[in-house]
Amino acid sequence: MGGPLLWPADEAWPYCDVPDEKSDPGTPATAMVAVAQVYRKNAPGDWWPEDKDVFQLLWCPDVHWDPPAPHADVSPIAEIRRRSSAEVRRVLTSPPSPVRQEDPDYGYSPDPCTLAPVPLVDSPYPQALPDGELLKSVQEYVGATGDGGDVITQVAGIKFGKWPTWHLTEPYDIPCLTCGAPCHLMFTVASDQPPGSR
Repeated sequence: MGGPLLWPADEAWPYCDVPDEKSDPGTPATAMVAVAQVYRKNAPGDWWPEDKDVFQLLWCPDVHWDPPAPHADVSPIAEIRRRSSAEVRRVLTSPPSPVRQEDPDYGYSPDPCTLAPVPLVDSPYPQALPDGELLKSVQEYVGATGDGGDVITQVAGIKFGKWPTWHLTEPYDIPCLTCGAPCHLMFTVASDQPPGSR
């Protein structure tokens, strides 16, 4: 997370030219920052294109209150790359730095760290569970722990796939802008503390 990427030296680095709430007219576009790089071997699943083994996420570190679609309001403007590591011959060693620097504790600059991949059981929001014993046992567990259900059923933190948390809204389908089919969660970046930490 937040570290160097396996980025081809001959591939243009992505920039964000959407003004943020603090930028003056004519402010130049800012370089996006590396957020995550995941290899297929560390997170296998059906979200991988057949010929790709590296997932890369970059985003603009600046806050945009009204970003263009398909980005959600007050969220980072993101770029995703999927690539084959075998095709990267020369790696970019010095990616550009953002032009607009955010204030301390403001914006979306990730702290570099290394993650240890762990397979976990993840379930949909309780209301989406089938009726029966499973729903009943989840509701009893939620009632006993008093967490409201979102943390119990959807694993918080950084994860590939499975289910989104709905702590700000009720669950709803997010349609594809091209075909209209419901989208499935691909990758979650969260600032939650890991379980058991202070």
